[in-house]
Amino acid sequence: MNRRIKAVPPSLTLAIAAKAAAMKEKGEDVISLSAGEPDFDTPQPVKDAAIKAIREGQTKYTPSIGMPSLRRAIAEKLHAENGLKYDHTQVFVSVGAKQCLFDLTFVLCDEGDDVLIPSPYWLSTPEMAKLCGANPVFVPCPEEMGFMLTADAVRKAWTPKTRMIVINTPNNPSGAVYDERELIAIGKFCVEKKIFVVSDEIYEKMIYNGKKHHSILELVPELREQAAFVGGFSKTWSMTGWRVGYAAAPRDVVDACDRLQGHMTANTATPSQHAALAAMILDESFTDAMIKEFDKRRRFCVERIRKIPGVSTVEPHGAFYFLIRVDGLYGKSIGGKKVTDSLTFCEALLEKEKLAAVPGVAFGTDRHVRISYATSMGALEKGLDRMERFVRALA
Repeated sequence: MNRRIKAVPPSLTLAIAAKAAAMKEKGEDVISLSAGEPDFDTPQPVKDAAIKAIREGQTKYTPSIGMPSLRRAIAEKLHAENGLKYDHTQVFVSVGAKQCLFDLTFVLCDEGDDVLIPSPYWLSTPEMAKLCGANPVFVPCPEEMGFMLTADAVRKAWTPKTRMIVINTPNNPSGAVYDERELIAIGKFCVEKKIFVVSDEIYEKMIYNGKKHHSILELVPELREQAAFVGGFSKTWSMTGWRVGYAAAPRDVVDACDRLQGHMTANTATPSQHAALAAMILDESFTDAMIKEFDKRRRFCVERIRKIPGVSTVEPHGAFYFLIRVDGLYGKSIGGKKVTDSLTFCEALLEKEKLAAVPGVAFGTDRHVRISYATSMGALEKGLDRMERFVRALA
């Protein structure tokens, strides 16, 4: 077995979700707050576009990096919404934003290069670096500072082997929306040190409390020759299973990703690309309604979590997650099972209360567990009631 794959653990998020699904199959009343996908249906015009494409025989190969029409629409979106000027030849489409991130890591990093990863992090980011032969170097984003990434922390983490930094704002898992001034300072430092910036902005629309999302590529224009914007359709248009992501980057980087995808996956499914193209011409009403509902759930969760004894949380301003601090409960037991870390906490929570959450250790913070509010208000109410009952039963 390949030594790199041996070093990569299975996804804890998927493992928890699979275990919860298996329990549900047996008829158990499981509530899952683990999923990182909107619970809204894909908009009907998007589904109709895919059906139309299939009926009209639009089911053949496209260029490996996507239909030119879709790439042009993405370039227009980046200009209109993000203030970023790209030609469609600087855009590539992939099987989800996840593949974009892997492609970029693979084509940019050589064996032994360092990749700076703000922590807490999305659980796949360090594993991608390892699979590409690079070294994940974690940049602390302390809870006491609202999980914010700072330029000072980036400077301290930099090494002469630093090749790349992955910046994810709004952030999964913390919900932090990074500060504009810090992003400018980070961008200028990256220009100085020739660090390639991968800006993962998949949650760009999920913003609350009057916060504003800023792309580091817009804030520091001189960075664009050494940076990539990563986005997708999964969150904004509730298209997680359609698997369509995109990135915009310098032409040589896009060409390299084209070569890589040509030998790996070839194109994203053609009907999915037609669906994505239809999504891009929708008005904002679907996304606005979804975000309004997410904000309602977010505000409920803030108040409800703060009523649970022994736990705490930092109010998130983006994405659709909470990190709940639970390490004050470690050392306690329930039903003969001792809770010693975030994994045993989540295992006991699922076993005793049939509530699925994700251990924070998967995101680089063993003091926390992550829940998602991309589910119904009823599930959140019942789920957090179960969490409180579980916490109160620990002794």
